[in-house]
Amino acid sequence: CSTGEALASPLCADSCAICRLHAMKFFSAAAHLGLLALTSATSLESSFAAIAGLSPVTRVVELLNGLAVQVEQESKVEEDLFDTFICWAKSIIGQKTKSNAAGEARSDELRTYIDDLDNGRI
Repeated sequence: CSTGEALASPLCADSCAICRLHAMKFFSAAAHLGLLALTSATSLESSFAAIAGLSPVTRVVELLNGLAVQVEQESKVEEDLFDTFICWAKSIIGQKTKSNAAGEARSDELRTYIDDLDNGRI
């Protein structure tokens, strides 16, 4: 291709046969990846069989419904993970707060001890 790209873009200005071939491969791969993403729960054969006799609008609606179900399931998993994280974070923050308070108290004790040593009280 005269564009100088390793793989010609589907929108090459030359419209040469190689560019058209690359464009067909590009769009075919993009459609295939989109279909795989939307039908991850089922096999491709059953998906093709299920949507073979349906209109394009019906297929899009069914794909969107399937995607909505998948998103709902993923949101429940993420919500559980978030709740677990919140519990963990509260626990760690409580532990660190106690540890910091103990460290500050020990630091104050040591400052007082050093001050006493410097002033000859001990």
